[in-house]
Amino acid sequence: MVDRRASFGGLFFVAIVWGTTFPIIAVSLKYIDPMSFLLFRFTIASVIMLPFIFRKINRRDAIYGSIVGIPLFLGYVTQTYGLEYTSPSMSGLITGIYIVLTPILSIFILRNGVDMVKIYLTIAAFLGMALMSVTSTSGELLGNVLTLGTAICYALQMVLTEKYLADGNPLVFTFFQLVVVALLSLVVSPLSVLKAGTLGNSYVLFSVLFNAVLGTTLAIWIMSVAIRNISAYLSALILILEPVSAVAISTIFFHYKVTPLMMVGGGTILVSMVLAINRENRKSQGNRGGAPS
Repeated sequence: MVDRRASFGGLFFVAIVWGTTFPIIAVSLKYIDPMSFLLFRFTIASVIMLPFIFRKINRRDAIYGSIVGIPLFLGYVTQTYGLEYTSPSMSGLITGIYIVLTPILSIFILRNGVDMVKIYLTIAAFLGMALMSVTSTSGELLGNVLTLGTAICYALQMVLTEKYLADGNPLVFTFFQLVVVALLSLVVSPLSVLKAGTLGNSYVLFSVLFNAVLGTTLAIWIMSVAIRNISAYLSALILILEPVSAVAISTIFFHYKVTPLMMVGGGTILVSMVLAINRENRKSQGNRGGAPS
């Protein structure tokens, strides 16, 4: 079993990498369409992982990994298309809502029981997204709605990973998720294979490789291991740094504009996440001390 501290450190790394991917993808979409980007990203990621799992493939992880790959595909599609209409900082903050959606879905999928505080925090996060969208144009609003779909899909993917990976192999499980995303990208847009020439653009190539190697192969494997080790909900809480880093990197290095209402809405989302983290920490400390949760 992987040490819990290693899981925490791995998730910290994932959060920074994923936060960085928002502005990088947004810029690359000026030169390549979303479905082609996803096809190349996940095909490369699958090829990279294949040598490490070839002799470990088993039916159970293949089936369940493929199932979990469906919401992962829908999450990446909505996020990538959403980035065509909204800013990377906005996309990062709205995507971060999956952190408080995860426990809600856990109630129904993992039978964790109803927790009204978690529900209230989720509602607050949705209100934060609404505040961020008040002054949005129709295009930006479409991007925000698409990205909200991303948050729902990512939360579902995390909860299903906890449900199906308890006794599985994280590498094999992750591989079949990546393969499903690549195959579905090809099915939805078969002509994307003809866009391979766009990889001749140095920035597109860098973006695809960065996202394939760090943002996909390594990140999703680390997240799968962490979820098996410390639960989907706690993993989601640690990933609060993802939207924070997305906003910081988008603003500092890519000069995307952040409006006052975006700050208020984003702050509401982040406060909801922090309160959820603090509450979970108190419950964990109480459990270690023998107190009821």
